[in-house]
Amino acid sequence: MSNLEGNLEAARYFCTKHSWRGKYKRVFSVGRRAITTLNPQTLEVTNQWEYKDFLDIGPNAKVDNEFIITVRKSAKKSETMRFSCDYREDLLTETLRFRPLYGSLDGKQRNDEERFNAAKIHWSERKMPVVLSVTACSLNQHDAISKKLVCSYHFKNIEALALVSDFPGGFVLLHGGFGRMHMFVLEERDVLLRKVKENAATYIGFLLRIRQEAVSSSYFRDNRLGKFSSDDHVMSVSEFPVLKNSRRHPEPVQRILALSETCLVERDPATYSVVTLRPLADVFALIRGTKDPQQFGIEYVQGETRIYTSTDRDALLASVLDGVRASGNRDVVVKMHPTQRGMRHGPLSIPVDEEVESQLLRAIGASPPGEQFAHAVYMFNANVSYSGLLHAVTQDGFFMENKEKLINGALSALLAKEGDQDAISDGQLEEQFQALRRLFASKAGFAAFIALPGCREKMGWKVVKALKRKNDAITFAAVDMLNCLMQPMHDNYDLGQEQMNKGSLLSSKGFLQELLGAFTGHVNMGTGALVISALLDFLTFALCAPYSETTDSSHFDSLLEMMADLGRYLFRLFQHPSMAIVKGAGLLMKAIIEEGTSEIAAKMQDLSLAEGALPRHLITALFTSSSDNRMLTNRQLSRHLVGLWTAGHPVAQTLLHRVFPLGLLLYLDSSDDVPEERDR
Repeated sequence: MSNLEGNLEAARYFCTKHSWRGKYKRVFSVGRRAITTLNPQTLEVTNQWEYKDFLDIGPNAKVDNEFIITVRKSAKKSETMRFSCDYREDLLTETLRFRPLYGSLDGKQRNDEERFNAAKIHWSERKMPVVLSVTACSLNQHDAISKKLVCSYHFKNIEALALVSDFPGGFVLLHGGFGRMHMFVLEERDVLLRKVKENAATYIGFLLRIRQEAVSSSYFRDNRLGKFSSDDHVMSVSEFPVLKNSRRHPEPVQRILALSETCLVERDPATYSVVTLRPLADVFALIRGTKDPQQFGIEYVQGETRIYTSTDRDALLASVLDGVRASGNRDVVVKMHPTQRGMRHGPLSIPVDEEVESQLLRAIGASPPGEQFAHAVYMFNANVSYSGLLHAVTQDGFFMENKEKLINGALSALLAKEGDQDAISDGQLEEQFQALRRLFASKAGFAAFIALPGCREKMGWKVVKALKRKNDAITFAAVDMLNCLMQPMHDNYDLGQEQMNKGSLLSSKGFLQELLGAFTGHVNMGTGALVISALLDFLTFALCAPYSETTDSSHFDSLLEMMADLGRYLFRLFQHPSMAIVKGAGLLMKAIIEEGTSEIAAKMQDLSLAEGALPRHLITALFTSSSDNRMLTNRQLSRHLVGLWTAGHPVAQTLLHRVFPLGLLLYLDSSDDVPEERDR
């Protein structure tokens, strides 16, 4: 059976179909024009119903993870089918978004949503007129004038509802997984809340409750941002001015996008008030668009995407990427194109199960070169976490699948079917590097870099050809893949294997010169912050403790000498707007001075004065006051660098004598005993 033309897939879910023939796996696909079931082994269409023939879908009240669909059998008859899915609430929500397109046996159009005139309490504390509508899967907010949809609060993401004690007709909706509050006021509040509870239970099988204790408007004001309402979560580490594109505003609106220790915070530039925030743990991907050099998007695990433009896009993305990874979210990925939800077999918030991973690995090996292979690679990346395969080790058991064999087969296929590296599109090449990164992140993939015949040579040529494209997105993907080979991403790694991989990558001076050429080129032009950040990570894994313990001494000395010749480029990075890049440059500078010769150390000391780095780091060392661990790390690094740059350097010491007050210096040099403290 062929797929319906123009039926773009909105979502896919891995399910089990229950019929008189037994239970068997199916992929349940929600499209723009039809519902489709696919064979998970071959992805061939087994059933398809256009929405005019798809009559209904709902939860099975008797079994928690089951749902029932009703489809047209003939003009006057229908039939039901039963499925089970671990992500039933997500599946029903995605499918019910297209409920207005469903058919019926009597020919009447489905239009059972109710609308209410209301007001929303804006972040600026003013009342804003809105229209609320209750659908089968969500509470929707519409613009009061144009009636356009502004946002949807899906029932599955609503944590609770609460009445407002000192605001007649007011209620609060807690949403988003961290208690984020939204306050609405309307005359028919009780009718709306009753309808929301009924629809959530009837269509989604989700039990929504109204809290017994009402909240006050002052409580809402103080706790609007949920568990991230305290100052610790909104205090900025770095800030960037941006323009935000949103359905709420007809034109892009000015915002300050701030990065805190735990959150991405949007502030209003006029008042510096917090407009909204999202936890860094919820970031799924950073989209570095190809059409507009200033535009980027942030995808969240709930399925939402926020679009911004910035004149300093790459520096912003490098800072966000560093912050997200530092918060413990290792799955974030930077890519050129948005994630196609119709390619993923489940929600973004939950990793796919073991069976899906195995099927995707086999698909890479079995697909013929060309478009089918490119599609298999994209499917693999859409489903497997960027931090690597979740099920990458063979389990005990006679019938258990050999995961190492599957991973090695997929790696071999990626290198054998990669296509003409000068001819394939940028998008395909980026997907190949990101697939390789996911495979190398596993223990078997990490070992295969050395063990697989021809892997090292092919990877070297692949990276060099990628660098020649002069495309920052491709270069970043290539270097990020190399970083995965320099420092293992998996647990219980073998230090000997790490040493062999690192030695193989650092053994070619020509290869390192290619990487350093990309580094110096971007530093010279003040571009490519993402590339610079990735290359700094590569150099850190080679030269900086504790990672350098597995670097061969001859490779270490050779690379250190090459970096010492680029000292002035490192100093330029101390003026960079991205704190992640400043920190990376500081770590390398520390390694060069501590591990290099006395001549190299003296050269770096002179450059610290010539490039103005010493006074900059002196300010950071003295006046940084923060509870954020990243800021404290930068302060400690600056203090260490100031000590290294001034030790035994008379000009630098003279500068410090001129900077500090004479009284303070005399006090520090005083040999008098410390006076005893007395209570007064």
